[in-house]
Amino acid sequence: MFGPPQGSYDADWVAATARTADPGLPEETARELAVYAWDHLRAIGALDAPEVARRLLADHPASGATAAAVVAKAAVDFCQAYGVDL
Repeated sequence: MFGPPQGSYDADWVAATARTADPGLPEETARELAVYAWDHLRAIGALDAPEVARRLLADHPASGATAAAVVAKAAVDFCQAYGVDL
């Protein structure tokens, strides 16, 4: 299986990974949170999944803590695996 280009953030890939970890996570929610996770990662300037999860939950409380945590972890793991600079 091929991944996204090295060094680039792919919200769809992050959302799919998050949904693998939490199959009950709606596709639209995962995608939306994955996009916002990238914004938060750049704002923080560090691969800090707990902080990204807190920010996602604060901005999107209806999505729930589990969704925020799963997407935040997927985003950080993705950035580490694919060498994405913040």
